[in-house]
Order: sequence, then structure tokens, then C-alpha cells
Amino acid sequence: MAAMFPVGFRFRPTDEELVRSYLYPKVTGTQTQGDDLIPKHDIPEHDLYAPNTEPSKIWNQFGGKNLEEKQEELELLFFTRLKRVSSTGSRIKRTIGGGCWKGDASGKSAKNVLETKSKTMKRIGFKKTFHYKNDQSKDSNRWILHELSLDESFLRHAKIGDMVVCRLRKQPKKEEIIPSTHVSSQTSQNANLMLEFLLELLQSNSREITMAPTMIPVGYRFCPTDEDLVLHYLYPKVIGTQTREDDRIPEHDLYAPNTEPWKIWEAFGGPNLEENQEELELLFFTRLKRVSSTDSRIKRTIGNGCWKGDASGKYAKDVLETMTRTRIGFKKTFHYKNDESKDNNRWILHELSLDNSLLSQAKIKDLVVCRLRKHLKKEAITPHTKVSSPATDLMLDYWKLDSGEILFDPQ
Repeated sequence: MAAMFPVGFRFRPTDEELVRSYLYPKVTGTQTQGDDLIPKHDIPEHDLYAPNTEPSKIWNQFGGKNLEEKQEELELLFFTRLKRVSSTGSRIKRTIGGGCWKGDASGKSAKNVLETKSKTMKRIGFKKTFHYKNDQSKDSNRWILHELSLDESFLRHAKIGDMVVCRLRKQPKKEEIIPSTHVSSQTSQNANLMLEFLLELLQSNSREITMAPTMIPVGYRFCPTDEDLVLHYLYPKVIGTQTREDDRIPEHDLYAPNTEPWKIWEAFGGPNLEENQEELELLFFTRLKRVSSTDSRIKRTIGNGCWKGDASGKYAKDVLETMTRTRIGFKKTFHYKNDESKDNNRWILHELSLDNSLLSQAKIKDLVVCRLRKHLKKEAITPHTKVSSPATDLMLDYWKLDSGEILFDPQ
């Protein structure tokens, strides 16, 4: 039996994690404590500044198409080496294929990457953003490159010079954003086949050895797709099938009159996501509340406001099972509405429910799984702190990782 990550875990590292736990060991040729027990994610090394390639070729070569099919975040990670215009100069050559990577002020405006786990918030690296420019190509401005480099104070022990780690991102064109297919109602035969398929899938997953959360490499996070949430979390919960992942998503009332979105956010650790610069999202199981026992309408009030969506949330997108392209659920999007509150429109709720064809064995009625998201206001988005002093010698000499915490050993 092969070991596997818990369903929904994906490699979604922060900029800090990429610089601290991947780029620094790569450049210095060092291993951080625990590498033998918890192997790190394998980031390939590839030339992103080559004259004989294009971003689209790199994307297809390293599996970008698979991300599009699975509706995952359109991003690939690479180590690459910078190329200088001349051996004696400091300017970087960022041509690629028939175009080039071009950023604001030629990419000279860099943001600081900070060490958030230390109280001093020392700068450990820089982040530059570039767009692919080629006026003769239909792909001009379609590709984005985030280039992360180490602070100069970390380079005194460097064994590999001019090495950076990059995020290659794709911006899909409007004509490529395919709306969810409106699947016609399933026949009873198709529904039975789908139920058999789901039960077999759940049984096969239960036979796998799931890696413990404490053994998951740096940068992996619980980032389930809509399909993951409906297929591996909501469906087993509704039919009463026990899984190893039962405690990963809490059950909480998101339609209660005595609470507010920000209270739920604070109670379940939302501020920690903000501090760690992670995606501002919490997941919950919750039960829908009907206006009355004989009414099919859903009551979506919360505190002094309500969750309001397009056409009152009646327009739903299909959630499809990617292998069979069968509809397994629906997704509705709502915004928090309270004209008298400063948080009006600040909170977003994505509500995922099962398709009716999967409810024949349901033991829990009106259960959905939701993504509660926070939309930062402009004044809350603070620029990276201008750090005057770089990393200290103490950080350089004794920088190591232990259970996710940075330790500074006394000299």
C-alpha cells in the first residue's frame, strides 16, 4: 500500500516558505533539521530565461494542462539561474523565446520577503514580478513570473550563485474560461452507477495509508478543490460513512442570528491565516435552515445581516467529478449584506451541496460544506515593511527548521 497525503492537501507554499525552506538550502547546499524524516517537495530546476523556448512550452512540459483539467490554481514552481548581460555587470538578462519578462521599472521595484516567525521581522529575500511581453504573440501579457531571491546577507555561504525560485502563473483568456456545464437530470440507472462508483472510491481510499499531518512537508496545506469537498468530505458525512478526515472540517452554524462572520472568523483561527500570509479561507459543515417545515426556501440570515447572492443565490454552478464528468453537486456564492455595517460586502460564502441523485442514502438532511472567505479592504493591505537591517549573523549561522519553528541557538 502506497502512502499518500490526506485528501485536499496540496503544495501551496508562502513566499517565506519558498525562500526559507527551499531556496536557502538549495543555494547553500545545506539540509535543515528533519529533512531525513520529512522529505521536502521536489521543485524542478529549469531555465526560464532560455532563447529556445516559450512559457507555453514550459507550461505544457511540466504538467500545466493537468492543473487546468482539475480546476486547480494555475501555477508551477521552478528553480532557475539568473543570466547576467555580461560577466562583469550586474544587469540581468530576462529574455525568453521571442519575448522577454518585463516588470514595473524593469523589475527593479522589489518587495521584501520577511521572516514572520521571528519577532524582529527580518528581511530574508526579495520578490519581483514580471509579465511576458511579445507584441507579435497572442500570449503577450498572458504569463506572470514571480521571482524570489535571497537577501544578500544570506549569500556568503552560497555554493550556487544567481539562483532564484519562481512561480510561473497562467492567466486564462476569457474564451478559455468555460462556464459550468448545465447537466440534464440524471436517469436512475446513471445515478445508481454513480453511487456505486463513489462507494468503491471511498472504500479504496480507506485502504490507503494516509500520511500523518505532522509528517507533511513544508509548504503543503489543506487546499481542497470543490470536487474534493463534495466527493470526499460532504458525501461521506451525509451518508454517515466514517473517514479519517472527519475532524478536519468543523461543523458550525453559519446562519445563526446571534453571531457575525468576523466572530466566527476569530473563533476558528482566521487571524492566524492573516499573520502567516495564507489564503484567507475557513471551511465548515453547516445545516441549511428552511423558512418553514413546508417551505423549500432557505433562510440565510446571520447576525444583523444576511448572505445575499446573485438572483438571491438561485444561480448555481455545477460541481463535476473530473473522471466521469458527472455532476455531483452545486456551488452557490453569497456576500455578507448589512448596509449599516463596515463589514458590508467584506465576507464571501461559497456553499457546496450534493446533487439530488446522491441523496438517496442520506442520513443527514440539508447539510452543506462552505468556504468562508475574507475580502481585505484596501486600507488593510499594508505594503511590505522597509527593513533597514538585513538578517543577523546569528540567523545565518543557526538558521534551522524544527517542527515549523525557527530556532536561534546561542553561540
